[in-house]
Amino acid sequence: MPHAILHLNKDHPQQAAQTAGRRNTALGLLALAWLLAAGVFIAVKWSGHYTPPWTLVFFRTLFATLFLLPLVASHFREMATALRDHYRIILAIGALGLALTQGALFTALHNSSAINVSIVFSVWPITAVILAALFLGDRLTWLQIFGVILCFGGVLVVVAQGHPDTIINMGVNSGDLLVIVAVACFSFYTIMIKKVAIDLAALPLLVLILGSASLASAPFFAWEIVHDERISVDWHDIAAIAYVAIPGGGLMYLLFNTGIGMLGAAKASVTFYLQTLFTVVLAYFLLGEQLHLYHAAGIALIALGVILVTLVKPGNGHEDSSG
Repeated sequence: MPHAILHLNKDHPQQAAQTAGRRNTALGLLALAWLLAAGVFIAVKWSGHYTPPWTLVFFRTLFATLFLLPLVASHFREMATALRDHYRIILAIGALGLALTQGALFTALHNSSAINVSIVFSVWPITAVILAALFLGDRLTWLQIFGVILCFGGVLVVVAQGHPDTIINMGVNSGDLLVIVAVACFSFYTIMIKKVAIDLAALPLLVLILGSASLASAPFFAWEIVHDERISVDWHDIAAIAYVAIPGGGLMYLLFNTGIGMLGAAKASVTFYLQTLFTVVLAYFLLGEQLHLYHAAGIALIALGVILVTLVKPGNGHEDSSG
């Protein structure tokens, strides 16, 4: 997706101040976006006894599409051309990245804590790095490989709840397994976004992907209508759908897209981990979930691994100027 590149000119203090102000504004927008995204974890966990997961996925993607559609009205012609030329890949990207990923995450939240789900899901950028090495030819240094090992070690600590014999004797919680599926889906999604060149601005492309995710989730939603006894219309459903669709859906995507456009994709990607932090805090105060030592150990290992993987670049003599 296209992104802006910011330059800091020391010879022009006023321009530097404007650039710093732009950066701070972008960081504020991204922080708010991740706070709203963390709220989705809380809303889905809270509504688990009342609202099935694919119902939330369907309405989140549908209403987010409708919320953003008026903002891209001037791009309708280009969007129609992109759909005509790339409808298969756009549908595949939406189905994998925003439908299956969220379906797995929202189902996982019915069987695992919001804290666990958010921590385990936080390793998807690392998985994406591995897939980029396998499919796009990106090179990893030995230090980065060690960082990958640390990240997945942190996941194992959280999944095993600090005790390796938990996995051996009791097996892995189904919710944690579903988060790993979500990690794989979203990592492949990021690779597809990089690999496929679609000549369309970021927000119109996002609207197309959200719309395709809504189409992909519709059959699962239909199945829940027929088979899931939780399907009903009461205030729990309305409250959960309203939050995940508007503040946690359309508004969150708009803030995120705006923040990326101002800051650049490379720098903005680092702020993703605010979602994990916000989810942990909100789950503790709003859901009464407990923080344990193994959570802290897992977060520490993942954080160290992320630092090694994202800050250490292969020694090819070239520096990435984007972001």
